[in-house]
Amino acid sequence: MKQIIAILRDERVEETKEALETIGVRGVTFLYVTGRGQQKGRGNAQELSGPLNMNQRMQLENSRPGDEPLDAGIKMAGSFQPVTEFALGFLPKRMLIIVAYDEEVSRIVQAILDVNQSGRYGDGRIFICPMIGAIRVRTGELGDKALS
Repeated sequence: MKQIIAILRDERVEETKEALETIGVRGVTFLYVTGRGQQKGRGNAQELSGPLNMNQRMQLENSRPGDEPLDAGIKMAGSFQPVTEFALGFLPKRMLIIVAYDEEVSRIVQAILDVNQSGRYGDGRIFICPMIGAIRVRTGELGDKALS
């Protein structure tokens, strides 16, 4: 058994769900998370328009020193210029968690890549971790039986 953890752009979640359903993945957990990586917590208004419109709580500060904070601009999402860049510290993302049989891992990872790989910073990461064990709480089944 392996655990697949993927950190993805929020706007790609529905497409990712559809791709995973198409290949027969049933057990998936999605979490709202924030984080930063090579993108260094930076994004532009066009990329952030989806998360801002979804009332995600985040603290924006202007990326140019000396300018006023854009807290007031959050309330007026339409006022953002598409090319304006903000220093956020942490960006809203989605974390996907799947526990799968070893032989399914490459197919699942490829489905996630196919949907999420745009070539831009912030596309995300996929981590594949060994699972020591699993227990189905309802029945007490262990290991691979807990997944089926």
